[in-house]
Amino acid sequence: LIAGSDNGVLQLYDVNRMGSTISDRAHQTDPATYTFEEFEQLTSVHVNSTDEYFLTSGNTKHVALYDIVSGKRLQTYEDLHEGHINVVKFAHYSPFIFATSSFDHEIKMWDLRQRPLHSCYTTSSTRGNVMVCFSPDDRYLLSSAVDNE
Repeated sequence: LIAGSDNGVLQLYDVNRMGSTISDRAHQTDPATYTFEEFEQLTSVHVNSTDEYFLTSGNTKHVALYDIVSGKRLQTYEDLHEGHINVVKFAHYSPFIFATSSFDHEIKMWDLRQRPLHSCYTTSSTRGNVMVCFSPDDRYLLSSAVDNE
């Protein structure tokens, strides 16, 4: 389980090693949590389909890619949007495809295999976008904007 907070803290919890009660946790010798490098003003965390990587976004124009196994931040992709990125979501079946939504009125889709990273699809609404997600089969993007489009 990966959890993040608006102060930027990102933690991985190994629920299989966590004690079931508070007293169990107090006597643990092997920590069941790992703390990643912080991401400022965090608003969104999402793990890819192979459980190898996760992405973060926040009240910035940037997205960060983390390696779950090594615990390292691999890359920060800067200025992906003109406004802050509300939500970042990986596709259900492709571990390299993700989408972003922003108050800059745009929804974008990206492929981590592209160098340099650039959007492979962009669409706009008349107002800021609050969220985006993939349909269960990854054929469609669902978004919600402030204007309810």
